[in-house]
Amino acid sequence: QIGMATVHDPLGPDDYGYYVYDNEDALYNLSPYYNWIEIDDRIGGSGNHLTSLTDNGNNGDDVETISLPFTFNFYGQTYNTVSICSNGWLAVGEASLASFRNYELPGPMGPAKMIAGFWDDLQLTSGGRVYTWYDESNHQFIVEWSDVKTYQNNSTNTFQIILKDPSHYLTPTGDGEILMQYKEFNNTSYGDYSWGQTHGNYATVGIQDHNKTRGLTYTWNNTYPTAAMQLGNETAILFTSRGSDVRMFGDLNADDAIDIFDILGLVDYILDPNAPVNPYLGDMNQDGIINYLDVLGLVRTVMQW
Repeated sequence: QIGMATVHDPLGPDDYGYYVYDNEDALYNLSPYYNWIEIDDRIGGSGNHLTSLTDNGNNGDDVETISLPFTFNFYGQTYNTVSICSNGWLAVGEASLASFRNYELPGPMGPAKMIAGFWDDLQLTSGGRVYTWYDESNHQFIVEWSDVKTYQNNSTNTFQIILKDPSHYLTPTGDGEILMQYKEFNNTSYGDYSWGQTHGNYATVGIQDHNKTRGLTYTWNNTYPTAAMQLGNETAILFTSRGSDVRMFGDLNADDAIDIFDILGLVDYILDPNAPVNPYLGDMNQDGIINYLDVLGLVRTVMQW
């Protein structure tokens, strides 16, 4: 990339080669779409409830190590197990430190080989649970923190970390891709920055390697790098070592062609803003408003006027 990064560009790469793409990176082919996969069995999901995680928020932090359904590569290392913590993170391989005190990544204070979806002091009271499920047809392993609460303010969060099977989702380094999805996001733990139970720093979202020397922080202490959008309800971010081609304005269905199907998609969006298209790519005149003028602009592009 030439020039300064903006919120519409991916974050990274780190020293290994990982990038983070988010919903605001709409011009990039790897920009993820929020597509919640419910695995909580109380609301129709097929997930496995990790009953060993019973964190009540008062020094009750828990971690459990389980086998992965496929081999997962992370920062050039290979793992067959994953350690899942009640405090909103997992570590590939073995980990016993159930850390609730979150910091910026990479850094020496947290677990190694860490993937932090919402690293904070969380509690599994009032219906909070952690689930896992192997989505075999889509070659991905899902961990869901469902209705978990922040210890400080009792704010509800529901989010997922999805590990993609690297033998089906290929990357230049051979490492697995990681999708994080946020159904409900309430980042409220401002704390007092002490060594007491109420630690503060809001939540940490990011990754770090087995040596704790390479990694990416997407957010920490409620601050975001320039290239990172602010997380909220129904958002998604993707960690990958793949670079990404830039999409074309007008290619609403991301099929690398601008044609009648994109026109129909844009019309569908104008009639129904909930239509499954990317409106950012349909703003042909770049005025921040999607309307009939953009349809005319797209028609002209298709007709090569």
